Amino acid sequence: MRASERLGLSSAISDLVALGGAALAFLAAGIAAFLLLPGYVGAALALLCFIRVACLSPLLSLLTILATLPLHFQLRRPFGPLELSLPDVVLLASVLGLLLGVYWRALLSGSSAELINPLRRAVRSPYFWPALLLVTISTVTLIILLPDTREGLRVGFRAYSLIIEPIAVYALVLIAARNRQRRWLALDVLFAGAVLVCLYGLFQALSVVITRPEVVGGNYRVVSVFNHPNTLGLYLSRTLPLFGALGLALGPWAGGFRARAYLAGAALMGVAMLLSGSRGGWLAVAVAAVVIAALLRRWKWLLPAAAAGVAGVVALALTGQDRLRGMFTPGRGSADTRERLWRAAIEEIGKSPLWGTGLGNVRWMRRYIPPQRLQGTELVDAHNLFLDFGAKLGVIGLLAILGLLARFYWIALSAYRRSEGETRALAVGLLAAMTAAVVHGMVDAFYFGLPFAVLVWFFLGMAETLEAIEE
Repeated sequence: MRASERLGLSSAISDLVALGGAALAFLAAGIAAFLLLPGYVGAALALLCFIRVACLSPLLSLLTILATLPLHFQLRRPFGPLELSLPDVVLLASVLGLLLGVYWRALLSGSSAELINPLRRAVRSPYFWPALLLVTISTVTLIILLPDTREGLRVGFRAYSLIIEPIAVYALVLIAARNRQRRWLALDVLFAGAVLVCLYGLFQALSVVITRPEVVGGNYRVVSVFNHPNTLGLYLSRTLPLFGALGLALGPWAGGFRARAYLAGAALMGVAMLLSGSRGGWLAVAVAAVVIAALLRRWKWLLPAAAAGVAGVVALALTGQDRLRGMFTPGRGSADTRERLWRAAIEEIGKSPLWGTGLGNVRWMRRYIPPQRLQGTELVDAHNLFLDFGAKLGVIGLLAILGLLARFYWIALSAYRRSEGETRALAVGLLAAMTAAVVHGMVDAFYFGLPFAVLVWFFLGMAETLEAIEE
């Protein structure tokens, strides 16, 4: 590790400890309360502790969200009709903590300027107007098109929380990760989480090979800590392009230890992605590889990457996996389910093109999705970014999410063109990751799911900080 990297990392950790010494104690207390105390008592105490963390150290709050994000499906508990995960509670606490941290001080000071200044800063955000449109149409449709069933209410409020709460991640990035050291600390935490997810997935795969070899010839797919192999693929289709691009853009030699670690981790993520069997993820990573090669003008890198991918797919085919045979076969498997689901979504958009059917109205999906997909707190989506937002929130909601993406690409591409060094490398990584997310979102979920919504707003925030990053 280069001396500058050691100094930068130690400086970031020192800042974290100095700013969040008490916050670390509240964080530990909150995690213990959530995991050990019963029911609403544990949730309430955990929420209060995490609110205090957000007030004391926004950086620690951001790092906690990124670190626990993969555990959304593991660290969760029932609370009445809902299930809340640890990242859920930390995210909600961050929203409340940020609001309290800003406006409580303003109320105590009695200054009207202190109340108005945060709103002025928000209006200056490049994402303000599309974000406001998204929040407004979500709020209006939730009220007007309020579902009349308990399940519809649960799904609707869950979806609404994914519109509102992840914006706190964007705010935390702007507040806590604008300088170089903290920026890399946030990325390193996200990277470490992704690597651990992949290591556990590989452990699962080896366990199957050793203990149940007959399964390997079927359709065994790695899930790691997620609820489904496709969810693992959706998570990795964001992280693999991000860190692969960062490692290549920084340079494995000029970039030092971090660049080499990112490249090694990206290779590990590639293996896990292959074992997940997520064909949408494979497509997304392939497109991201082309984007990286184009931005870095290193087309020769595509050849070994493509060779490795083809070799992996051939190896899977030799084990007897039949998912490849069903990829483009009409009338079978997930391809047929998606085709029928897309037709149904188009029909729903035709019925209410302006504001859609609402966040909680998923009855039309029941004809195409098995009932078990509608159970629990996770959402059913149309498996296509355009059709999903169009069906849920109509043309207005679709324009809002497209506006956010358009602003992101404008900011990231501008930073890529005018900057050098680490800032340019980060721009390449963000462009590759968001492009992979969009491509994967054409055949699967893009936004409605806690890990995906958080990463979308994390990427939006990191892109905005490119202008303020200290080289």
